[in-house]
Amino acid sequence: MTYKEMYALAVKNLAPKEHHAGFSSGAVSAVLEGANGKYYCGVNIDLYCGLGFCAERSAAAAMVTDGETVIRRVVCVGEDGALMTPCGACREFLSLLSPENENAEFLVDAAGEKTVKLREFLPHPWNEEK
Repeated sequence: MTYKEMYALAVKNLAPKEHHAGFSSGAVSAVLEGANGKYYCGVNIDLYCGLGFCAERSAAAAMVTDGETVIRRVVCVGEDGALMTPCGACREFLSLLSPENENAEFLVDAAGEKTVKLREFLPHPWNEEK
């Protein structure tokens, strides 16, 4: 799947919904490509009490459920279709699934297919050997 196709799938999965007064979802969508060549999708879940999780972690949970921990590529979009970079919690979460994930590429410019590796978002991990 090309980055363009991954982007289209992420946009297709956007489904912003206010379920009730304390629960919304689908305003952010992510597609992860695992090292196994499979693609995993996820959307954000926001609970007003502060719990919930990001689309990247939702997609990663599906990936881990399938037995994969290594990520090759990631495309994440907000409800307006704009590309998003991972928050600090997602950077840490994804990096700890596998040391190989430091090479996971995040699409940051759809037109030019510019990417940034996870290690560039998290240049000095807390668990780095000194």
